[in-house]
Amino acid sequence: MNVTIRGKTKEILEDMVQMGYCNTLSEAIRLSIVYFGETHFNEEALVAAKLNRIDKEIAQGKRKVLTAEEALGEHAKLLKS
Repeated sequence: MNVTIRGKTKEILEDMVQMGYCNTLSEAIRLSIVYFGETHFNEEALVAAKLNRIDKEIAQGKRKVLTAEEALGEHAKLLKS
């Protein structure tokens, strides 16, 4: 794959090489992608984002929250024991 990189992005990648974080621009790109993935796609961040979406849907009335009794239906009597 060939990618053309210009401007600020190119400056950052060149700085990464000059500062010794990477040996080549390709390595700097790979390192940047891995860092982005670890930062934005870790399990904790994904769970937090999903819970925030659910909270928003509840607030907008798009999702119903059940009580324990409603969720258990005919088995709700087990809660009383």
